[in-house]
Amino acid sequence: MITSIKKRDGRIVPFDLDKIQHAVTKAFEGSGSAKGEETARAISEQVEKELENNENIGSIPTVEEVQDTVERVLIEKGFVRTAKAYILYRAERSRVREMNTRLMKVFEDIAYKDAIDSDIKRENANINGDTAMGAAC
Repeated sequence: MITSIKKRDGRIVPFDLDKIQHAVTKAFEGSGSAKGEETARAISEQVEKELENNENIGSIPTVEEVQDTVERVLIEKGFVRTAKAYILYRAERSRVREMNTRLMKVFEDIAYKDAIDSDIKRENANINGDTAMGAAC
């Protein structure tokens, strides 16, 4: 039985089958499918079974492994349009995470790095990039 899952940031949190069911329900809604909670529950239980039986996955599956398994089960059960909606949602969330990571990197460069170490602060040679006036963009 799966009791924990490894998040992208490395944290180990309790495994929650309801989260998988909710994601599958949202994918059904996103694809325009009339399938409801009962089908989503059956899919999520199948995902849990496959995760438990998969020798390639360690004792604690990662979020990515769970999501890959959801995609595979949806396709195997014939819910191809729903799988596509799920895949597109995952891609969008990955893109948002990437943008947030890049944004935080730029913020860190502006707020915490010295001008000598930050290209952003050295764009105008007439202003000291370490001052408040020089850091304003």
